[in-house]
Amino acid sequence: MMATRNIPALLWMCLLTGLMACHSQRKIAHHKAAPARPGLHTLAQAWLGTPYKYGGNDRRGIDCSGLVCRIYDSLYQMKLPRTSSQQYQASARVNRNSLQEGDLLFFGKSPEKVSHVGIYLGNNQFVHASESKGVIISKLSESWYEKHFIGAGRPSDSRHLRQR
Repeated sequence: MMATRNIPALLWMCLLTGLMACHSQRKIAHHKAAPARPGLHTLAQAWLGTPYKYGGNDRRGIDCSGLVCRIYDSLYQMKLPRTSSQQYQASARVNRNSLQEGDLLFFGKSPEKVSHVGIYLGNNQFVHASESKGVIISKLSESWYEKHFIGAGRPSDSRHLRQR
């Protein structure tokens, strides 16, 4: 009779021991995993609010092509030319209907002169350094960007496509 009363206590002990074993195994497996490299959206978010500075290249101030250079270097280990017009020249053209995350978007006040660049994030959005607002995310369908869109490009060094 005494042994029957101990069965519920034994069952609880087994259950608790099993749960503790599962928890510790999960914890160990979690610590062994390599940290994930930040993605484009994470890097873009980290730059948001950085003030615009012509020729700037750090968090104290950055311009549009500097932002593209920094993100491409961090994310894809690619060294891009420093200016938006040079980046345009170094990119293979991409049809607007075929945009992929990470493609470059080029803008200008005249079709022949690229003066602004951003990085496509997907879903009609891109990150860029605006002269008036600093680093922001905008929609490609906003009127200024629609009117001044010159084209899209993918840097000719296609390594970045394999690392997505």
